Amino acid sequence: MNTRNTYAEVNTQNFLRNIFEISKRSHKHVAPVLKADAYGHGAVRMAHICQDNGIGFLVVAFLEEAIELRDSGIVIPILVLNYFEPKYVKEAILREISVTIFSKDQMKAIDEFIGEERLKVHLKVDTGMGRLGPSVDEAFELYEDISKNPKYLLEGLYTHFSSADDPEDPMNSDQIKAFQRFTESVKKPRYIHISNSAAATLINPSIGNFSRVGIAAYGLQPSEKQRLDYLKPVMSVHSTIAFVKRISKGRTIGYGHTFVAEEPMTVATIPFGYADGLPRSLSNRGEVLVKGKRSKILGRVSMDQIVVDVSKIENVNIGDDVVIIGKSGDEEITVEEIARLDGTINYEIVCGISKRVPRIYI
Repeated sequence: MNTRNTYAEVNTQNFLRNIFEISKRSHKHVAPVLKADAYGHGAVRMAHICQDNGIGFLVVAFLEEAIELRDSGIVIPILVLNYFEPKYVKEAILREISVTIFSKDQMKAIDEFIGEERLKVHLKVDTGMGRLGPSVDEAFELYEDISKNPKYLLEGLYTHFSSADDPEDPMNSDQIKAFQRFTESVKKPRYIHISNSAAATLINPSIGNFSRVGIAAYGLQPSEKQRLDYLKPVMSVHSTIAFVKRISKGRTIGYGHTFVAEEPMTVATIPFGYADGLPRSLSNRGEVLVKGKRSKILGRVSMDQIVVDVSKIENVNIGDDVVIIGKSGDEEITVEEIARLDGTINYEIVCGISKRVPRIYI
């Protein structure tokens, strides 16, 4: 039930188109990353869209995310990138979910719970990110341990870029060379993957047979250094006009009366706030679109509401559509614009659109 006419519209055609365009340009298969509820777009629904349209591999961060997809009817391969408690390894085996191995200690802990079953694994090598995984030199020994252990089926090798959003950063070539040194010295498993969104679209290293694409699949820019015009945003966010009134000079708006009207104004209240995912830092700074025109947020963004200036917009009425993110007429408010105002990245904005904003798939 959507009692306040507030929703996030998810354009599945744009999602598939982005994947196709990235795959075409990188000459590699794309494995969409559906972690964090598909970056706020709805992981179960997006996974079924992938499966129904011939996409052959999915990536998530945590085991519970993969279990949710399997239990919803997803049968294509899924890779878990992150840590899980070893006692849950049988859940991965039962559902044929591939997991990441990144240390000997992790292997030892998992061994106690595997039993006679075989676990599908990808070995992660740290070539410069500094998070999970052994260095290249240490990875050779871990590779041998996995290969010799009958409880494990090594199906993939991968690493992760630290700075691919800056194509000129020398760390990128250093990481490629380090990973190549490793992969060329071992027997290659079925899958080799190195590229995230930024690497697949801006660097396109020759190594690897598929790319793990997250943010770019959702039509959002993977870098501030270079805009990719072929990416089409997948999510737009809408609300409605709840109230319109005239205020006189000197009237204040919102908590802490941080806005004071310098002249008579027409203002509108919108039932959308920081609990829905609009950053509070947009207070007195951000804008929304009303009837295709920009309308400034007045006062503080509160939990459930904002007030905006509609003085120069004609015939604003209760029930009119308001665009929080997306296009209206010739104007557009992008996720990147909101992220810049908030001092963050586009990832955080879409992941922050809360569950109480219904997703509508078109």
